[in-house]
Amino acid sequence: MSFNPFSRHLKREFSITYMSGPLDGKKLTFPQPNIGDEKIITIGRREGCDIHIPFDNQVSRLHAKLGCVAVPTTSTDSVTNPFFLTFWLEDGGSRNGTFIEKEEDAITGRVSLRPSTLFRIGRTWLRLDIPLSYGE
Repeated sequence: MSFNPFSRHLKREFSITYMSGPLDGKKLTFPQPNIGDEKIITIGRREGCDIHIPFDNQVSRLHAKLGCVAVPTTSTDSVTNPFFLTFWLEDGGSRNGTFIEKEEDAITGRVSLRPSTLFRIGRTWLRLDIPLSYGE
């Protein structure tokens, strides 16, 4: 069976990978939002957070939020209903801050995040992976 990128049965996901700590290498997968919608992922020490980090005492109960927005774009002859994904990261008022890559200062407000970017919650490094769409 060959891969058809224009298949009607695409599985659309994005993922976050733990890059340090006891879950190093573990990937968490989330469904991409529908076109025009936003998916918000909660990150923290509190049970029930989408990305649960109970082993890091530098992580607040609700430390940060990561958002994914599916933005519609212009259709072409070969692609109907095209979209692109944008991502943002926002600190949730944590005591220890949220950091991106090698920046020394914690983020303030909502900041854009590119796929393959590393970010730190407490002492735990995470990576926003490049989103995938593939046939089932």
